[in-house]
Amino acid sequence: MKISDVSKKVGLPVATIRYYSDLEMIPSLKRDTDGQRIFDDEAIVWLEGIKFQRDLGMSLAEIKKFIELSQDPSTAALKKRHQILLEQRIKANQRMLSSADTLKRIDLKIKLDEDIIAKKKRDSLSAARRFSL
Repeated sequence: MKISDVSKKVGLPVATIRYYSDLEMIPSLKRDTDGQRIFDDEAIVWLEGIKFQRDLGMSLAEIKKFIELSQDPSTAALKKRHQILLEQRIKANQRMLSSADTLKRIDLKIKLDEDIIAKKKRDSLSAARRFSL
């Protein structure tokens, strides 16, 4: 599969895929005789995993370590991967809670604006307070 097709399939820019390839983060990636990258189904799975872990907020160094651990079939590697996932779950939950707080705040701002527009409330806030409320 061509890199442009892979880009569309996994939702990553071509330059990002090349960068991950240059960092040797796609273990199954091969090259043809002209040096062109050959993306098979396994390479796409690696890229989807990298994208997911980036979405979790993991650094490239952390992802590289996770890739190494994923290639190690030992129980010790499994336990390390499990611990990393537990830590990422905690972080994801914290982001979710923070997003919920943000949503509540924006809902309050929208409600206040609607009340002012409907003349249910008077706009007595200073510009700074109106901005940051």
